[in-house]
Amino acid sequence: MKLRHITAATALVVTLWGCNKDDVGFLSDRLFYRANPFTAAKGRVTTSAPLETDGSTQALTVKLLAVRDKTGAVTDVLSKEYEIPIYKGEILFSDSTLDMLSKKLGTAMYKPFNVNELGGRLEVTPASMFVDTGIYDFDVQASNVKGTIVLNSIARVRINPAVPFQLVRQFASTSVTGQEATFVTQANFAVTVDRVPAGPNKIIVKFVDKNGATFNPKTGQVIPRATLAGTTGLRYSFKQFAPYYAEEITDTALVYQYPDKTPTYPLFVLNNAYLSSYRIPAAFNDLNQNINPEFSVRLYPADQGIPYVKGTWIITNRVNFAAKK
Repeated sequence: MKLRHITAATALVVTLWGCNKDDVGFLSDRLFYRANPFTAAKGRVTTSAPLETDGSTQALTVKLLAVRDKTGAVTDVLSKEYEIPIYKGEILFSDSTLDMLSKKLGTAMYKPFNVNELGGRLEVTPASMFVDTGIYDFDVQASNVKGTIVLNSIARVRINPAVPFQLVRQFASTSVTGQEATFVTQANFAVTVDRVPAGPNKIIVKFVDKNGATFNPKTGQVIPRATLAGTTGLRYSFKQFAPYYAEEITDTALVYQYPDKTPTYPLFVLNNAYLSSYRIPAAFNDLNQNINPEFSVRLYPADQGIPYVKGTWIITNRVNFAAKK
């Protein structure tokens, strides 16, 4: 009799336990972004790490709810769409004509600021050229299997002024004529980049000595530096990065025209870089050695409301350790 009662009681407990569902998942109320403020330069693609989940169950879906400007007023300047140039495909060295290039470039509508739905990564796009600099804060909604939470003023995004160019490398060495094995690095060398916003779409490359005198490319005082025979490290000059128009060689500079409405320039890499290598032969400087300048510059949008590269750019290689003969 007692055994029957114990069995019945056990069955009742099991039945009641089976009617209660497990508590599925976890959603923390302490989600946050490590990059706060999240900082980006106008016109540049910039992304953050995903939202820190504090152990919340994945996958986490995140939605941007509202953005406020420095006055605290809700604004749509970061969330409305603007037309910007885009890449429709990877641009290669072989895309060497304007017709080939046109097949790889286009336009599309983009928001200046996005929150990636999967994981909440923050993204600033080139459409940020249309918005004012400053700090904005924003609200998001986060959801997973557990439920949904609204996080007001979770972080701030700071839009800094545009950075028109990136000087990736500036380097010079000297070497004795007739050999390509021993080189001496020259620290007193600098590359400057100046821009004439209203000028035509041109890039002017100049080489000047320590007294400000300009070396003359037209007479061979500046030449592309040749690749060493039997080596795999190919050397390039800026001409290879600008194949769309003919190179112009003057007595003061190398001049290159570039296409209208390009997102950045150069548009492709060679040997995994944007490096241009030149030589000022020993016969044209007072060191009586070969001077070997190198530079790598990337150009970006620079003007409010214009999300592409424009204007005239002057890249000056300053050989401050030698004089022109």
